[in-house]
Amino acid sequence: MLLLLLDADVIIDLHRVGLWKQITKFHQINIPSIILHREVYFYEDDNGARHNINLDEEIGITINELSCSAEELLSFKENFDRVFQEELHDGEKEALILLQKKDELVLCTCDHAAIKALALLDLSDQSISFESMLKKAGINKKLEFKHTEKRFKKILSEGSIMKIQGRGLKKNTD
Repeated sequence: MLLLLLDADVIIDLHRVGLWKQITKFHQINIPSIILHREVYFYEDDNGARHNINLDEEIGITINELSCSAEELLSFKENFDRVFQEELHDGEKEALILLQKKDELVLCTCDHAAIKALALLDLSDQSISFESMLKKAGINKKLEFKHTEKRFKKILSEGSIMKIQGRGLKKNTD
């Protein structure tokens, strides 16, 4: 069992592929407040039909809500250069802050910028791909490329290269 911290895209995709209940039974699920209340509302099935997602009734039962302060969010974004700041959504920023505060958490995201930020902030060890999260729960399923371990590792590598090249993070002017 992992102490998972889930990004919005993962929650939506787990609902879309019908694996939400299985994952919540196998792993301890934590969701940043911003994602829980501002980013996860519905998913579309393969036929384009919309299905609502309401996680409010699951808080404290199958999921835990975690949050950080507005001050933490404001100061956190200052870690990144102006270009990269725009790529990260508030929910992802909150998730990354929570990861820095609680090293037992493991973030699962498919978002390109969030995965790069994991590498930039030396948080790669506290992350997991969608595919690996499923495998740890004993689920083997054919996945879209965006969910694969291969893609996840490639983007982590891009983030590591950015860090080495001095891109993404704000330069210290001390």
